[in-house]
Amino acid sequence: MSKNQKFVITIGRERGSGGRMVGKELARRFNIHYYDREILACASKELDVDEAYLSSIDERSMNFMQNVFPVAYGGNSLAFNYVTTEAELIGVQSRLICEFASTRSCVIVGRCADYLLRDNPNCIRIFLYSDMEDRIDHIADIYGVSKEEARKKIKKMDKDREKYYRSVTGMDWGDSRTYDLCLNTSLLGIQKSCDLIEEAVRIFLKERGIDPDANKDAAVK
Repeated sequence: MSKNQKFVITIGRERGSGGRMVGKELARRFNIHYYDREILACASKELDVDEAYLSSIDERSMNFMQNVFPVAYGGNSLAFNYVTTEAELIGVQSRLICEFASTRSCVIVGRCADYLLRDNPNCIRIFLYSDMEDRIDHIADIYGVSKEEARKKIKKMDKDREKYYRSVTGMDWGDSRTYDLCLNTSLLGIQKSCDLIEEAVRIFLKERGIDPDANKDAAVK
């Protein structure tokens, strides 16, 4: 048996593909910790910055020219501080992700966790995508907006995540070569997608001598 029984599932996702639902369901099935917005809450306390503000800049790339030349871009000292906080958020979130992965088994959604944990042998990296119409229906239902507004939200967030991922990693977001498993959740739906992923994770862990059922953290609710 492997001495290190901790494992991590990272989930990259297109907006509206069900990444959060899949992540929570996998955490429930394996009875391990789940981290998504929870990382923001931890960063908010550490930085002593309002969580709502951090949420507004979460997974959005820094404009490095504004950082270096704030006045030239119509900025001021307050704007400069905001850009600095954005950079700090990336640093704090990255450190928290590495700390979580080293101390407990968990599911981590987004925030370049797949890249940050690329050298962790017990980390399986997953990317979820889905058909545009399914994504539109999902976002329209969650936010109570029209399909056209949902489409705009999807395009904006995907663009933000793409820029964020590149600014942190220097790599292309959604490139299948950077993940262990890519899955179209439109193909099977959320629950059956979870079934497939769970089976893949169990095979992955078995190959590494890890028993996920013996690894359950009793402290996880």
